[in-house]
Amino acid sequence: MWTIHGWYDEARRNAERDRERIRKTADYTLQFYEKGMPGKSRAEIGRILQSSNQHRLKAVPDLKLYPELRGMRELVEAEWRGTRDGAGLTDEQWAVTCDGYFFYYRHLVSGHQSPTGCSYVYFPHSDHGPILANNLDSSPLEPFGPPLWCSAFYNNEHLIIGGVAAGIFNDEESPEIFPAPLWKLVMRYCRNTEECVEMLKRYNYFFGTGNLLVIDRHHDVAMVESSACRIGVRRSPDGFGFITAMTAEEPAMNAYRAERRAYSLKARNLPPDCDDAIYWRGADQRRVLMNELLDEARKNPTLETLRQIIQFRDPKRGMVCYNGERLPSGTPMEYTLKTTIWLLREGRAMWWAREGDTPSFENRKEDVQFKDVLLWD
Repeated sequence: MWTIHGWYDEARRNAERDRERIRKTADYTLQFYEKGMPGKSRAEIGRILQSSNQHRLKAVPDLKLYPELRGMRELVEAEWRGTRDGAGLTDEQWAVTCDGYFFYYRHLVSGHQSPTGCSYVYFPHSDHGPILANNLDSSPLEPFGPPLWCSAFYNNEHLIIGGVAAGIFNDEESPEIFPAPLWKLVMRYCRNTEECVEMLKRYNYFFGTGNLLVIDRHHDVAMVESSACRIGVRRSPDGFGFITAMTAEEPAMNAYRAERRAYSLKARNLPPDCDDAIYWRGADQRRVLMNELLDEARKNPTLETLRQIIQFRDPKRGMVCYNGERLPSGTPMEYTLKTTIWLLREGRAMWWAREGDTPSFENRKEDVQFKDVLLWD
């Protein structure tokens, strides 16, 4: 049973264990707000975000449509307090942590989003059993640490969910703003991919934009592509699957994304060969490339094959793994800060990480072994 005291205690314990990363992430996120709100001090930004957070908490939706949210306002408030107390956050750090980029994308940059190219790939079977790979692609300033167990998005004993950015420009605006803890709801109520997809469709207004890879223990795999108000779902025929950021494959979502991008260029008076357009084409090409690589891997799905996919770099075919390659204007793209491969049957993670000027794919780190986790067959 969920209780206010339980949500507070769990959040506080988690924040105490991860306080350094939470603080660094809050400071990193505040930098985006400072750029988006020039002339505002951090204290002013914090007050604006705190007011927005309280406004969202009061916007409890129709509980007949979303019965799982009954009593959720008090639980979310308790969780937020626990995170603040456990990590020892300042008022500004706490406000931006609770905000979760809501105000940023809703009010500051609805027509433009920073590029990010994260990817996930899943093999239902290999020479090491089921294996999952991820690239964390971002600015070299973004904090990160060693991998957690299946630190995709969230996981329970039944499901693993990995998420990346969607790249929807000038998106529609969701009619719901309540900070529903969607992933906690999924982890509580969903035991397989089918149930998860049903909840994601029903709660699409709270999901926001993103691409997801949903996997259950029966290797039923769904690839979900969502905007603020729309959702497209594809199902894997054989348990192999992948997602990659800033692109879409489901036909209706692909068409919507293309239309919004064309609108964005026109609204910003940008030419068709600008950095954004070139980057988008690159993301679409990465999706095509990963389809090709996954088709090739099905013939011999080994751990080494998965590593080659997630760290793929070829001057002719393209890249899945990045090292700040530059657009024609000279602007650097993202860096693959970390690559992780989880060996789900062995409770182990292999990983590579960027350090200084050393790219991630050249810097293998010591494997992480996990105890007290439920292994996958």
